[in-house]
Amino acid sequence: MATKVEIFEIHLERDGQWRIDSSAHSQPEAEDLAKKVLNRQGVTGVRVIKETTRGSTAREQVIFEKTKSGGSDKILVGEVDSAPLCEDADALFGSDGRLVLNRLFRSYLDKNGVTASEVMHEFRELRRLMDADTLIMSGVGKVASLQAKAYPQAGDAAARRDALFGFLDALSDRAHTAAAKTLPTIARDGYEAVVDKLSALTSDEDCAYLIRVAIARELVQQRSYFGKLSQAVAWATPSESRLGREAADIYISDTLCNGETLQDLLGPQNNLADALGALIELAHGSFDAAAEGKPDDAPEATAGRLTELFASGALPESKIVLVDRIRRQMEGKSTLSREDGGEEEALKGLIDRLMPVDSLLGGGQMAEALTHRQSRIINRGGVNGLREATGRLLPTFGDPVRKAAYLISLSESSLAQIIGDEIATQLEGLFVRPDSVKQIIRDNRPPNKKMQTVTAVYHKFRNSSLDDTLKTRIINRLDHLLARYITEDKILDKLDDPSRPLHVRAFMLLSMCSPDMLPEGEASKLARAIVVKHLRRKNFESELVAHVPGPERERVLRDFHVQLYRCGFMQ
Repeated sequence: MATKVEIFEIHLERDGQWRIDSSAHSQPEAEDLAKKVLNRQGVTGVRVIKETTRGSTAREQVIFEKTKSGGSDKILVGEVDSAPLCEDADALFGSDGRLVLNRLFRSYLDKNGVTASEVMHEFRELRRLMDADTLIMSGVGKVASLQAKAYPQAGDAAARRDALFGFLDALSDRAHTAAAKTLPTIARDGYEAVVDKLSALTSDEDCAYLIRVAIARELVQQRSYFGKLSQAVAWATPSESRLGREAADIYISDTLCNGETLQDLLGPQNNLADALGALIELAHGSFDAAAEGKPDDAPEATAGRLTELFASGALPESKIVLVDRIRRQMEGKSTLSREDGGEEEALKGLIDRLMPVDSLLGGGQMAEALTHRQSRIINRGGVNGLREATGRLLPTFGDPVRKAAYLISLSESSLAQIIGDEIATQLEGLFVRPDSVKQIIRDNRPPNKKMQTVTAVYHKFRNSSLDDTLKTRIINRLDHLLARYITEDKILDKLDDPSRPLHVRAFMLLSMCSPDMLPEGEASKLARAIVVKHLRRKNFESELVAHVPGPERERVLRDFHVQLYRCGFMQ
């Protein structure tokens, strides 16, 4: 058996660069030397790295790290404009809690090469943060003020500050307890084996926490954010365990909060619009990473695997992070495109990506961000600017279903409290005041597509959280317009043309009774009445297949009964 050799290297940081300073033969000696090195002029950080060599294999582990700040290098808490109310310490592990922590302590996390989840689950990293000047005090004070202002039930700022410090104490106690546990290691046993072993020992809740602890112990030794991302993606890709996938997703989401990591993933981009477009495609799982032929450790290969995970829906936490970043950049003041007249065209392209069909990525908050962006493009501020921006933005969505989706999303945002009357006015103008289906849909799409589109709009409103009075007025109007369209354009007469074989007429009439074609109500009753009239005919089934070739008759009858069931005629 090969002999194990341990060397303890002392690394120092000066002017933002790390280099080896010296080495020692024991951990206590190395830590003492590191503390002395930290006192030198210009040194801003020290680390002790234990290198363990056995035969031809070597492994490095950071066992001690300490930084100091001075002058303009002092790390400050980041800006946050909102902080959802957290009821207990566990809420800090959730997506809302981690988003706030990642923004609040971004500078500290980036400088030290750790993620928010690593800090919360690795006791030594948590103590380092709590000892870092006044970071925790400032961060807690900022969040307490925001929560006390936004949530009356949280009490005043002082009471909220005490509650948050209590959460931090609970977080620290739990991390301290976990630090004393001997857990299986991912490096030795493999990720799936660690998940399986911990799953067999504890409840789901405790297991999920301990899996995150095991990941933190592994990743904290890797100070490169992209390295952390690549490793977490490798764990998530083949994982068959729900808890394993969820834990990997959390750490992937944390690495995606780092700007340089996103730049490495996306590659060079011409402008902000292109970068946001790439982020949207990544969130949708459609990003072209150009990974073919690249080595497994290339950024393109990691981006390709990450895209596949997004496409499979395996990364809900990471998607939240990407959508939040897209939203904040969309709402920000940076120019999308520096080309003359390119800003509106860039916004239109991004809207098409954010809403590829009829659902807006990011919902109400994204609708609000788009409206703010449009108000800056037209250079109109204040409430009047937001009103005008709403109207100016609508044609960009094109299809009535997409317009409805935007306005419904906007009604669910905080802007509804400011321009709710404008949203209602636009909805009335688009879907209540028109006298016909053709005034809602002005292009030359065929009748069945017109009815499907208006029905899709109907269902959008039916399933929305819009004010019940306005919602009822809109859906009743749409149903009435569909019924008028069917009658005035003699749609059912054309479908039930006696010159056609009965089985052709019957299937076409049944298609009119589908929930995708007509909603339940006045319009669908017209179609259903004709179907019922045919069903009551003597020898209907014989007549139905009279013009069908013999071998096909049984299949046609079977398909017809399936359609009857789907349309609610048979229960």
